[in-house]
Amino acid sequence: MEQASPTGWTPEMKRFWFTELGCGAVDKGANQPNVFVDAKSAESGRPHFSVGARSDSQQRRFLEAHLDHWQSGDVPEGMVDHEGIYAWTWDARPYPAFPQNAGLWADGLNWRTGHWLNGRLGTATLADTIGAILRDHGFENFDVSEVGGDLGGYVKGDLTSARDLIEPLIELFQIDVIEDGGRLTFRTRPTASLPAREINVLADLPDQPLWSETRGHDSDFASEALVTFYDPAADYVEASVRSRRVEAATERQLARDLPAAMPEETALAAAEGWLRDNRLARRTLQLALGPGEIAVEPGDMLRFPDGPEGRFLVQAIEDGFERRLTLRAFAGKVSAPVTVVEPGRVPDGGGAEGFAPVVSFLDLPRLEAVSHQGDASVAAFGRPWRRLAVSSSPEAEGYRLRLTLDRPATMGRLVEPLSPGPVGRFDPANAVVVELLGGAFASASRTAVLSGANRLAVWALNGGWEVIGFAEAEEVAAGRWRLSGLLRGLGGTEDATAAGAGVGADVVLLDAAVRALGLANAERGAAQNWILEPMGLVTEMSGPFVFDGGLRAETPLSPVHARVVRLGSGDLRISWIRRGRIEADAWAEGEVPLDEAQERYRLEILDGSAVLRLVEVGVAGFTYPAADELADFGEAQATLGIRVRQLGRLAAGLPLKTVIAVNG
Repeated sequence: MEQASPTGWTPEMKRFWFTELGCGAVDKGANQPNVFVDAKSAESGRPHFSVGARSDSQQRRFLEAHLDHWQSGDVPEGMVDHEGIYAWTWDARPYPAFPQNAGLWADGLNWRTGHWLNGRLGTATLADTIGAILRDHGFENFDVSEVGGDLGGYVKGDLTSARDLIEPLIELFQIDVIEDGGRLTFRTRPTASLPAREINVLADLPDQPLWSETRGHDSDFASEALVTFYDPAADYVEASVRSRRVEAATERQLARDLPAAMPEETALAAAEGWLRDNRLARRTLQLALGPGEIAVEPGDMLRFPDGPEGRFLVQAIEDGFERRLTLRAFAGKVSAPVTVVEPGRVPDGGGAEGFAPVVSFLDLPRLEAVSHQGDASVAAFGRPWRRLAVSSSPEAEGYRLRLTLDRPATMGRLVEPLSPGPVGRFDPANAVVVELLGGAFASASRTAVLSGANRLAVWALNGGWEVIGFAEAEEVAAGRWRLSGLLRGLGGTEDATAAGAGVGADVVLLDAAVRALGLANAERGAAQNWILEPMGLVTEMSGPFVFDGGLRAETPLSPVHARVVRLGSGDLRISWIRRGRIEADAWAEGEVPLDEAQERYRLEILDGSAVLRLVEVGVAGFTYPAADELADFGEAQATLGIRVRQLGRLAAGLPLKTVIAVNG
C-alpha cells in the first residue's frame, strides 16, 4: 500500500523509460515531435515552420539521434533504462493494407505524415543510398551528413561505376559534390543553410572587366520536367510525374527515368525543384579574386555588395596568380503547400484494382491555331500515370499499335449543368464548373483565347462534343474549378452549344496530352475495337473500347445568313453563305477556301417538319419557281421554311434549318 510519508530521494533510484519515442514523418517534424495531422481531431496541427510535406527521412534522423544519444556512454549511468525505450508507433495492422484500404480503416489518410513506422522503417534515405553506393565501390572518405530527402529504394540491374549510379540522383535532387583534400562532401543545395559571405574586393585584371554575367534566354531552358519512378503505393509499378510552367516560352523538356522507389509526392517535389533549378542556372557569373582569398571553396555562397545583386554559388575555381571563379545564381528552397496524395482505395474484395485508366475517345471537328488540331482523338488519365500504348483492330484480335500517350490528360466532369449560350461572342451568363481528376487550369487573356488558347471539349446532351474557349480559371475548392469568359461553339459545334450539357458530363482540356488517332479515310465512321496497355509492363489491358468516330472532322459546317427574296417574276431567290473548316479563319479579304473537291448543297423546302421539295445545287443559291411554290403550298408564302446543308466527299454537312421572312 501507499506509504504515508514520501521516500527519500537518492540519485539513480528510478531510471526513465521512453514509452513513446517518435516523430511524425513530416518536414521539420523534430520541431514538435508530438504534433500530428488528423482532420478529425481538435489537436490536429503541423510542427513549427512545417509546410506539411511528407518526410520519412526526418522521422528516421530523429530516431537515430535519440537512440544514439541515450544508448551512448555520454548518458550518466542509471539515468535511462536502455531496455525501456519504445519507438512510437508500430501498428499491428498489416502494411500495405493499412493505410491503403481507406474504406476499412478511416485513419489511413493520417499515415502519410503521421508517427507510424509501418511501411517506411526499412526504407532508405537519399543520404543512406549515396553512402551505400560509395562504400560498395571502395570509397570511405566522404560525408553525406548534409544530404536531405527521401528515396525509399534504388535498383540498378547492371554492373556500373559509382559515378553512373550517383549522377542521376545528384541531378534530380540538386546535390553539390565538393572535393577537398581527397574527401568528397555531398550537400543538398536547396535545403543547405549556407550563410552568404560578402566579397568586397575583386581582382582587377588588365583589359578585363571586374566581373561578367551571362543570362540565358528563356527559350534555352526547359518548361517541363518529367520524372519516371516506381511507386511503392501501387505495387511498385512504373509511374511518372510532371511539373510544367504555365507561361512556357519553349517546348524543351527535362526527363529522367530513375530506377528508384519513392512516394509520388516525393517525385513531384523533385521534379518541381529540378525545373526551378534549371531556370536559375540561366544566370552565371565569372570573376577573379586575389590569391589571398584562399578560404573560398567550391560550394560556398558569396555575395558582392558592389557587384551583381543576389547570392551566387561557387561552382568551379581555377587557381593561378589569381583565383578565377565560375558561379551561378542561387535561391533557397521555396516553402509552399504540398499536394497531398491519398492512399489508394482497395475494393471490397480486398484485391488490387489493377490497371484502370479513365479513357475518353473524342470525335472532334478540325481545329486550327491550337495545341490540339482536333479530329478523332483519345485522352487518358491514370494515377499513378504510365505511358500507354493505344492499339486498334476491326475484330477481337490482331491489334496493331497506333500511337502512344506520354502524358496524362487534364480531365474531369461537370458538377453544374451548362446551359445553351451564344455563339460567336463571349458568353457572360454561363460558366463551366469542373471537378478535375488531376492537373489544373490557367487563365488567359481574351486575345489569347481568340488566338487558340484554353480549348476545352465538353460532352453535350445531343451526343457530341462542344469545343469551348475560356478566359478565366478559378479554383473554388480542392480540385474544383470555375471557368468563365466562355467562347462557345468553336469549330462548328453550335449544335452541341444549343443542346447544353448536364451534370456529370465529361470534360477534356484539348492540349498536347490529347492525341489524334490518325485514321485513314476508309476507317472514318467504321467501328473498331481499341485497347490501351501500359508500356514496358506485363499487365492487363484497358478495353476494348468500341469507337466509330472520325467523320466529324470531315463534315462540312452548316451554312449561315440564309435569305429569301421574291423576284419581279414572282420566283423566290434563296441564298446562303457557306463556311470552311480548313484555313478559313483568316482576316484577309477574299473568298473562304473550299474544303471539298466540288461545291454541292442539298436544299429542302419545308412545311413545318414535312419536306415538300428536295433539290441539289452546285452553288450557294437556288431559284424557287413560283409555279413550284403554288404546287407545293397552293399560294404564295410570306415566310419560307428551309433546311440546307453542304455535301462533303465523306459526309453530308451540318444543316441550317430556319424559317425566313420573304423580302421584296
